[in-house]
Formats: sequence, structure tokens, C-alpha cells
Amino acid sequence: MDKEGIIAGVRALDRSPAPEEKEAFLKHLDEEGLTGGRAAVMSHGEFLSRQFRYIRKWTWLLSGALLLLIMGLCYREPGNRPFALTSLLAAGILGETGRSRQWRMAELERAARFSLISVLLARAFLTGIVDTAGLLLVMLMIRPLLPYAPIRIFFYMMVPYLAASLLGSVYERKQRPEHGWGSVLICLLSSVFFAVAPLFINRLYEDELTIIWAAAFVLLGCGLAVSTRRWAGEMEECGWCS
Repeated sequence: MDKEGIIAGVRALDRSPAPEEKEAFLKHLDEEGLTGGRAAVMSHGEFLSRQFRYIRKWTWLLSGALLLLIMGLCYREPGNRPFALTSLLAAGILGETGRSRQWRMAELERAARFSLISVLLARAFLTGIVDTAGLLLVMLMIRPLLPYAPIRIFFYMMVPYLAASLLGSVYERKQRPEHGWGSVLICLLSSVFFAVAPLFINRLYEDELTIIWAAAFVLLGCGLAVSTRRWAGEMEECGWCS
């Protein structure tokens, strides 16, 4: 039997069933705008809303519990010590941005509709925005209890949070660990540092040093943006992480 005969015989034995409702399926694709060779356009808002659903519930539960703890401590014992706990909020954002590598999903996500760097930055942005909104809400509620101006309370809360986020992102980018315990430890150590810092720097929370807190806020924010961008870019290039 020649080659053509073998191929014809195989096709006869393994004949595909006739497609049912083919016209209805093609019509559906046409209505969804998927027959022109490119997917339907998705707005930035829709993209962010879809990424919001992928963020793990424990991330929001952790953030909510920490915010309630900070607020409760301020009501019970007004002072600057609860501000150090904001460093622990960074564990959520670090956990979300490291999921692709930890679950060996970087290569698969690179083949998706949106680039891996877009997904990582979107999740980091959403987590950071929610955390910041929560801190602002707590700030408004505890403002009458503290002898600080609102802008000073904002700096006192955000600087520990940004410091832990920056250090954690650098660690994740350099070490590429298999789990997120290293980042959690960094957040804990950052919290301890800001908790004991007033014991060694007596004037740390005085009005004269507000400019130092403001400068730290700007520098840490810029550093975190650069580190996150570089981190996401390196993850996008690495493919399957071993």
C-alpha cells in the first residue's frame, strides 16, 4: 500500500465527528469580536477588576486584622508604637507578587493575553492601594487620640510599610526563594526596628524631624517602584524558575 493509501486508511479509521451547532458557535465568536484575529478590547478598569478577584482572601484578611489591631492599640494606649505594625502589611503585597515564581506559573503566564509584568504590577498596585486606603481610614479614626498633625501620622504609618515592602522586594528579586517566609521575616524585623527605634532616637517623632520622615517617604516610594518594575521584568525573562 502506498503512502496516500495509508493516510486515507488512517483517516477513515479515525474520522472526526461532524461538528454540531457550528454556525451558532461561529456566530457567538463574531458577536464577541473574536473572529478578527484579536481578542476583544479590555479597559484598564476591567483588567484591574479581574485581577482583584485573583488576589487571595488571606491577603485581605491579614490586612484587615492588622488595621483593626493598630486602631485598637491606639485607642487603648495612644502613642507611636502601633505605627511599627504597618510593616507587617507588606507581607500581603510581597506574597501576591511572588506567586508566579513560587507556583512555577511564570512561563504559563507569559503566554497569556497580558504580559506577566502587567499582571504583577496590577496585583501589587491593587494590594498597595487597598492597604493605603485602610491606613488612611485608620488615621482618620485615631486622629483625635494622637498629638500629631494628620500629615505626620500619615508619614509615621507609611514609612514602615514602604520600608518593609522595599526590603522584601529586593530580597525576593535577588534570592528568588521557593517560599515567602524570608519576606515575612523581613516584615517582622522591620516592625521590630521601628518599634525600638524611639528608644535610641528620642526625638524621632518630634515635629523637627518631620522633614526627615517626608524625605524617607519619597525615597522609599521611588525605590519600591523601581525595584518592583525590575523584579517583574526579571521574572518575565526567567521563564520556568528552577
